[in-house]
This record gives sequence, structure tokens and C-alpha cells, in this order.
Amino acid sequence: MSDLAVWAPILIFLGVTLAMAVALTPRSGTVRARLESYATVPGRAEVPGEASRSLFDRLLLPGLQRLAGTINRAAPDTVAQESAKRLQQAGNPAGLTVGTFLLLKAVLLLVLPGAYGFYLWQHGGAGLLHLGILLGLCYVGYRAPDVWLDMQISARRAAVTRALPDALDLIVTCVAAGLGFEAALARVADRVKGPLSEEIRRTLAEMSMGKRRRDALRALADRSQAPDLVSFVAVVMQADQTGVSIGHVLRVQADALRVRRRQRAQEEGRKAPLKMLFPMIFFILPATFAVILGPAALSLMENFRVFGGR
Repeated sequence: MSDLAVWAPILIFLGVTLAMAVALTPRSGTVRARLESYATVPGRAEVPGEASRSLFDRLLLPGLQRLAGTINRAAPDTVAQESAKRLQQAGNPAGLTVGTFLLLKAVLLLVLPGAYGFYLWQHGGAGLLHLGILLGLCYVGYRAPDVWLDMQISARRAAVTRALPDALDLIVTCVAAGLGFEAALARVADRVKGPLSEEIRRTLAEMSMGKRRRDALRALADRSQAPDLVSFVAVVMQADQTGVSIGHVLRVQADALRVRRRQRAQEEGRKAPLKMLFPMIFFILPATFAVILGPAALSLMENFRVFGGR
């Protein structure tokens, strides 16, 4: 085996590790470094914390951030807007920005087929099969971040849907006790944990900065895209426009969400036997047959061997 063939897996590992490090780097570190650079006075000794930072944080990370910004500016507006919208719906996992996300896709798009092409170049492989594998690696490298982001969006929507009925019950209780709608949302944001609390806090912050309630609620629905939350926001906005009592509307919505949650639980319960069928057929039943019929098969084989010897 040649030296280049030995180094190929190492290069692949380093490329993927570098891409994940860029993707998972929090944005707060960038802001802190920028503020420290503004606060530095010429002629003043360097801050001890700056010297203790790693080589990656001091040299590689700023270059990668500039590269991510360049990719963000070079990307078409539709791609950048769609990526920003999907990242917002996912809650900006790991502090990802649009440029960092596009950089991650570009790195995976180049590293995976490049590593396999390097392997083929070393071993002299060619043919339609290898070309198909190269194209498949290109597709995987380009689509893998999108698939991961879709999973994050689905998980966030599911978390919002699960937490909404209990949160709405708490809102109904607070409104019935005399609190306003915004105060009830603030109480829910303090009591409820998870993505729903984060979205409510952001909505309240937008209202406190002067944004109208209907616009802030519409932005909340656009960010989450959870069906129950979208319907709840639509009903609250309609009640706000028509002047209907918000307490009555919230009580009706809470009852409807409880019924809907019970129906979803019943639906998942009815799906359980079908989901258990395939693991039972492919994993449980073969092992059961082996345990039950194995000794009988061995006994029959021994008897046939004895009778055959006679």
C-alpha cells in the first residue's frame, strides 16, 4: 500500500473535522473577539486571555469566517433567503449562520468525492460504477446538511406541538386570574422550557420594541410552522380584530388542543402493532425459532445419522 493511500483517510478525517468545527463554533466567540479588538489600545500589552487562545481561534477561525461571509455574498439571494428561513425554523442550531451553513455544504461537496477520486487515482480504478459512486458522494455531500437541518426543524416543531397544550392551559389560567395576554405569555415563558419558551420570549421582545401584537404573532407562526401553533395564532389574531373576548377564545382553543393531543396519542397507539411487525419478523421470530426448533433439529439429524449407519 502506497503512502498516499495511507494518508487519504487521514485527510478525509481532517477535512470533515474542520468543517464540523466551523459549523459548531458559537457566534458569541466571534462577537467577543470583535469587541476585544475594538477595546485594544495601541501600545498596551496584549490581554493574557488573547495569548492563551488556540491557533485555530486566532488564525484559522477568522479566515474561515471571512470565507463563509464570501460564500454568503456570492450565493444567490433565493438560496440565502431560503437557508436563512430554514435555519430560523430550526432555531439556529449550534449558532449556524447562513454563510457557515453554505460553507459546510461546499466543504462536504468537495471533500467526499475528492477523497474517493484521490483513492481511484492511486489505485487506477475507472468505470461507470466508480463514476456513479462519485456522483452519489457529490449528492450526499450536498444534501447531508439539508437532511440534518430538516431533522432539526421536525424535532423543533414536534417539541413545540407537545408543549403547546400545557402552555395554553397555563395561559387560560393566567388570563382568568386577571392577567393580560402579554403578561400570561411572559408567565408561560418563565414556566415552560424548550423551543416554545424561546419563541415566546422572542415574540415578547419584539412586542416590547414596538412591534404590533399581530405582526409579532404572525412572525411567531412563520418561524415555528407548527400546525397547532399556527392555528392558535390565527384564532388569536381574528379575535383581536373582531373584539371577541380573548379568555373565551383561549378556553376553546385549549379544549381543542387537548382533544387533538389525545387523538394523536390514539393514532400513535394504533400504529404501534404495525411498527412492531417488522422487528418481530426479522429479529425476534428467527431467534425464537432457533431456540425452540434448534434442539429438535439436532435430535432429528442425530437420529437420521444413526438410522443411516444401520
